[in-house]
Amino acid sequence: MDTAFTFSLLPEGIGQLVFDLKDAKVNVLSGPVLKELEQLLDQLATHKDVKALVFSSGKEHQFIAGADLREFENAFKHPELADDALDLGHRVFRKLAALPFPTIAAIDGTCLGGGLELALACSNRIAADHPKTSIGLPETQLGIMPGWGGTQRLPRLIGLAAGLEMILSGKTVNAVKAYKMKLVDAVFAWEFFPEKTLEFAKSLLDGDTAKKILKKRKQNPLRAFLLEKNPLGREAIYYQSKKQVLEKTKGFYPAPLIALETIRKTYTLPLKEGLEMEKQIFIENTQKGFTNAENLIKVFFQNEALKKDAGQAEKTTPLPVRSIGILGAGTMGGGLIFLCSYHDIPVRFKDINWEAVAKGYAHVHQLYNKMIELRKLSKDQAILKFQSTSGTIDYTGFQQSDLVIEAATENLQLKHTLLKELEKVVKPDAVIASNTSSLSIAEMSSVLNHPERFVGMHFFNPPNRMPLVEVVRGPKTSPQAIATAVETCRRLGRTPLVVGDCPGFLVNRIFVVGANEMLRFLEEGVPLPQLEKTFLDFGMPMAPCRLSDEVGNDVACKVSHIFEKAYGPRMKPPRLLEMMDQQALYGKKVGKGFYLYNGHKEAPNPQVQKLIEGLRNSSKQPPSSDEMLERAFYLMINEAARCLEEKIVAAPAYVDMALILGVGFPPFRGGLLRYADAIGIPAIIKRLKELEQKEGERFTPCALLAEMAQTNRGFYS
Repeated sequence: MDTAFTFSLLPEGIGQLVFDLKDAKVNVLSGPVLKELEQLLDQLATHKDVKALVFSSGKEHQFIAGADLREFENAFKHPELADDALDLGHRVFRKLAALPFPTIAAIDGTCLGGGLELALACSNRIAADHPKTSIGLPETQLGIMPGWGGTQRLPRLIGLAAGLEMILSGKTVNAVKAYKMKLVDAVFAWEFFPEKTLEFAKSLLDGDTAKKILKKRKQNPLRAFLLEKNPLGREAIYYQSKKQVLEKTKGFYPAPLIALETIRKTYTLPLKEGLEMEKQIFIENTQKGFTNAENLIKVFFQNEALKKDAGQAEKTTPLPVRSIGILGAGTMGGGLIFLCSYHDIPVRFKDINWEAVAKGYAHVHQLYNKMIELRKLSKDQAILKFQSTSGTIDYTGFQQSDLVIEAATENLQLKHTLLKELEKVVKPDAVIASNTSSLSIAEMSSVLNHPERFVGMHFFNPPNRMPLVEVVRGPKTSPQAIATAVETCRRLGRTPLVVGDCPGFLVNRIFVVGANEMLRFLEEGVPLPQLEKTFLDFGMPMAPCRLSDEVGNDVACKVSHIFEKAYGPRMKPPRLLEMMDQQALYGKKVGKGFYLYNGHKEAPNPQVQKLIEGLRNSSKQPPSSDEMLERAFYLMINEAARCLEEKIVAAPAYVDMALILGVGFPPFRGGLLRYADAIGIPAIIKRLKELEQKEGERFTPCALLAEMAQTNRGFYS
């Protein structure tokens, strides 16, 4: 292995240790890296010329991304590896903390997990005020807990309540927030960070600065002092923290609770004892407690891979996008206008009349007000970004757009009209995109003279919050149009996935077949509360009926009919959904759907219950919760296999990430197809055949799934 660290001795006895993993984009702490660091620390401990040590990174705006997760992934299969890794990390950080001179972690950029635990072992921390500076312990989001001293050193440094909040949520903080929390001792402008770092290190040599810093760290608000310095106050904090964790995770993620219990047991112990107990608790839980960590770590790696490779068959240089046009300023269009302007891309948008344009402005204004409320933008910043948007009722200004996204109603004739108009006014090399969620890109592009520059860009609603964008390649879409769409998605902070052209593309096609089945259970006598609870208990973020109300039952019905026309009876919407559409029970947007929405208490709609009673087949036994899960998810697994069969996407990992990011399939289950592998394909085929006999041909296994069962292989094996 190439040397990861470079030591140099600067004037006045300031030692500088630079961490820079060769041929790697980020610094991670692996076993070999820690062993190299340990040797250096042993040498530095007796180095008579070193008066202070600065620990910095050789990578721009990237300090340390954390531990090498590949090693921890192996540790779940071989617990002795976890023991070795934890021993090594604790030993190295103990030696770092014991050095006989000030040690300064100079944090510029990402400082996560093991990177922060290393920084916490230093006597001092400083940070660069740069947008990429992000400090935190996100381990609980990966199904584990901090294991190299994070549960011990962080609460002791910033206080019990603040430490618990950071560790249990896994959230990161920027440089300014870290300073306010006393997590770092100083913040400097990133442009002058190297010079300021050396000045700070020199200031520690006389001892006065160090004393002032320690005095400041000990200053706590009276309320925090009263709570944290007595047993009853601490128990109140633990109780409230546990309550918040359970409200957020519904009990599906044990890691935050294990971390909480670890801190509760160790907070008042001497640091040495606390560190040893943290290590033992971590090792015990690699075998029994961190039940979903393997899946969450796999999802993490798949997500990182998707960020680098969106599934483009042919890589090429994207066109520069300096300005974006949006057709339609409704809910989706307004969200897109906000998203583009927020990411500093000027937007020109069009709607049918000035009233619609005004509503678009109002929607964008509302979203910016929310950012101000959340303190993510100042009022001046929000005004500046808002001013980069401009609305019109004709096509003036669209001649300057490098990319235009159509976001009109899902109506093929309307979209044909708009696309023909648009092609006449945009410049010859502009990329034209559609935000359609269900219509074929091939059919839409049939009216264009240059279909090669037409691409699908399916943002999920609301686009400012949902991370996934399906970039849809039509039969004539050029690689450059795809590359431009992919790069634009990344500029907008979204995760693009290139998919083939078919009605519904990937996510909606797979999800609708399962969602329709979920609603069908109501017709079979399953009470609405039981239906909702079954899928919430599985880990879905929203219950089926509530989700349908959010989407719009009219939209769900319309999309299902489009899919039925394309794919046949397996996509036929439930009769209940059709009747709700006919009776204008559209959902939340009209105040009534499966639930009644009166602005206060939401309650099941008795009108829907009457419809269900009229459809109920009393001779049929209502399905159990287990059968409901099987029927809905096995249909989705079958449809996902068809998508792979048809090469809509190239690999199972794309399917899993699309459903996690697009509809919130529970990450702790690893994704739909990893969930299928855990059950076993032969068992799924057997059950599908039973359901085919009982429920009909929508359960007929596809050819790929049948072949996988015969050869006893899974999606990932």
